[in-house]
Amino acid sequence: MKIVIIGGGPAGSVSAINLAKHFDVTLIQDKVWDKPCGGGIKSKILKKYNLENLSHHNLDYVEMIYKNQTIPIPLQNKNLSIVIREEFDEALRQKAKNSGVNLIYAKFSHFENKKVAIKKDNKTSYLDYDILIAADGVNSKIRKLLNLDEVPKVLTYYSRINKPIPKTCEFFFDREIAGDYYAWAFPHIDKIHIGCEGKENFKNLSKKFNVNTKAKGYFIPSWQENITIQKENIYFVGDAAGQVMPLTFEGIYYAIKSAEILADSIINNKDYTTEWNKKYLKKFKFMKKLEYINKSKFRNIMINLHKLKFIKYLSVSMWLE
Repeated sequence: MKIVIIGGGPAGSVSAINLAKHFDVTLIQDKVWDKPCGGGIKSKILKKYNLENLSHHNLDYVEMIYKNQTIPIPLQNKNLSIVIREEFDEALRQKAKNSGVNLIYAKFSHFENKKVAIKKDNKTSYLDYDILIAADGVNSKIRKLLNLDEVPKVLTYYSRINKPIPKTCEFFFDREIAGDYYAWAFPHIDKIHIGCEGKENFKNLSKKFNVNTKAKGYFIPSWQENITIQKENIYFVGDAAGQVMPLTFEGIYYAIKSAEILADSIINNKDYTTEWNKKYLKKFKFMKKLEYINKSKFRNIMINLHKLKFIKYLSVSMWLE
């Protein structure tokens, strides 16, 4: 059976790695996009895929900051690693290639009659497929071609700035910089990655860090229940399926875990939607409720609850499983 995967980010690459042992798999990757990603990922994922050398920071706590109060959130045993997305994604693609996947750097054009059209060097070629996996991001072209429901999304702005590197990830909840969600500052090798929802909020965030920096905008999925993740022999995974944890906007980890669920469903002839719902629907619905609280006038209560040890543990368990 031939499987073609459009999109070589974490979701597409991990799908390919897990399917390659059983099927003829082709992975199509367009040019690499600069994403508004802090690069935080559960350390266990790096260990599982033998990519521990890509971790630039191993963190055992993060900080929630709101109205001049800082609440440390323990992560238990350095459970969070910081990676550079370009390095991480490329390493996963090479893992896929080494697993026997046919990796092609080209632009997806369209599909018809069980053929995928791709363009490279102004030449169009066609690939047969029995199963098509759309891992082509929040603005999934495949969703549009199928006239499916669009993935709900939030426009965020981000930048990399030269400032003293913080010891850990900082999450800011003051509304003038966080908007309806939160603003972030993640430590990297020689820069800080900062970002938030909305252009005006980003201007305020820049002032907070005393920088004048040009922001880049990018959409991040906002998960909602009942979004279509399969239509006949075409499957959606990662951002293309909106599989980003509400409130935390953790996307890398859940893209990878969703890809593993998808691969297992295809290999063992299970229903993908059912299997994903078994694993994550209750958790995502719970986090969606917390997201609504965070947007409301009761944000202060939610933040202060994180002073309690039990709530800290619960939040981390939901965020990083």
